[in-house]
Amino acid sequence: MEKCIRFIKKHREILALSGLLIVCYFLYFFSIGNYPLIFPQEESYFSIARSMNNLSDYISLNLNGNYFFEKPPLFFFFESTAFTSFHIINEITARIPVALSATYGVFLTYFLGKRICSKKYGMICALILATSIEYIFLARCVVINMLFAICIASSIFSGIYTLFCTETYKKYFWWLAYIMASFSVLANGLSGAVLSALVIFLAYVTARKWEEVFKPLFIVPGLLFFCFVALPWHIIMYKLHGTAFVNEYLMKQFWFVFTDFTSSPNKYPFYYFLPIFLFGLMPWTFSFFAQIIVFVQKSLKNVVEFFTKFNNLQRLEQFIVLNVIFFVVAFLIFALSGVDVTMHVLILLFPISMILGKFWLDYICKDENERVINISTLLLNFLFILMAIGLLLLFVFIDETYGSKFIVSQILGIILIMFSVIINSFALFKDKKLLHFLSISGVMILFSMFFVKFIIPCILDFM
Repeated sequence: MEKCIRFIKKHREILALSGLLIVCYFLYFFSIGNYPLIFPQEESYFSIARSMNNLSDYISLNLNGNYFFEKPPLFFFFESTAFTSFHIINEITARIPVALSATYGVFLTYFLGKRICSKKYGMICALILATSIEYIFLARCVVINMLFAICIASSIFSGIYTLFCTETYKKYFWWLAYIMASFSVLANGLSGAVLSALVIFLAYVTARKWEEVFKPLFIVPGLLFFCFVALPWHIIMYKLHGTAFVNEYLMKQFWFVFTDFTSSPNKYPFYYFLPIFLFGLMPWTFSFFAQIIVFVQKSLKNVVEFFTKFNNLQRLEQFIVLNVIFFVVAFLIFALSGVDVTMHVLILLFPISMILGKFWLDYICKDENERVINISTLLLNFLFILMAIGLLLLFVFIDETYGSKFIVSQILGIILIMFSVIINSFALFKDKKLLHFLSISGVMILFSMFFVKFIIPCILDFM
């Protein structure tokens, strides 16, 4: 027993990373081929990547025999690489690059949290991000948004981290911020680079160091790196396709970024964005509300001081303030633009996982926020109970022909939900704070596996 304890202490970091990797496997890779492409967007992107692979044309995108100018090529290049590497073109190989991107995002969050505060904080933030419904869902879909989100997050987090790292490494993280911003352009257009630049600039304004943004050592090589990565494809495409490329791609990209956001053809009202975000954050939505309540009670009067006296705050508090800026700026840009809100909620999950991570860290390590977190878990359990009742009454609304196909899923679903309620309640009433957090995370892993293995096939049969 003592040898096991010594082994765990000695290899704690490796075990933590291995555990996080196992979590990502069950969330994003488990039964990845158990269902076909479902959405029209998935089918279109799959077809474009297949054409790129078959035609060996990695510059011009092709959809159903016609040039496709609406998106840059980075996502499809990764898709085509997966097809070539595995020597097969199907749903599994199409989903692997997206799942790998999601895994990268989780580990990015862990390592950043670790460098800012501690391994425990990094792990909490990583698990919050990894187990959010929106993140799980889009990690299993053949869509661009996961790659786009991790490029933006990498760029912004690199820029923010320059405020915390030593002078020796600052230039490298600045350059990395520019490089990742250029990859976001090649993933989904100019909007990612604009968002990154705006958030990083506001972070430096808050830190009273905005002059450093224009320091030649940072900005000159950074812009050169950005142009070296982002410009060649655009130049080649212009030479190949001329005004057709300009009209179908460049004008739309610049129009979206620099002109009237409200003219978007996919316009959604502002209030539509909030419920999509709150649903995508589940099961952490209730603790998000709990954190807002605590903030209003304790910190609302001092909110101005968080920005005016930023340099007097502790390191982690500074980091949280900068993530609030990240969250607010991204939320306002995408909510006001009326673009594809469901997909772009994904970007918000990165800063919110950092913000909620501190909230849960204080609960686990400092016995703070206990009452509101316990109430939020009770509300989550109540929602689970409603789901179990809904499953129990499912046959009332389903034809008998299909009802027999759902019975195994129904029974397993009810057992899983009630198990979740029991384990959450046990951790809550026994005051097992770490178990409390891990039980919510673990429940989402089980839900993800259950949904992929049983629910999706039943839904497809029903359809």
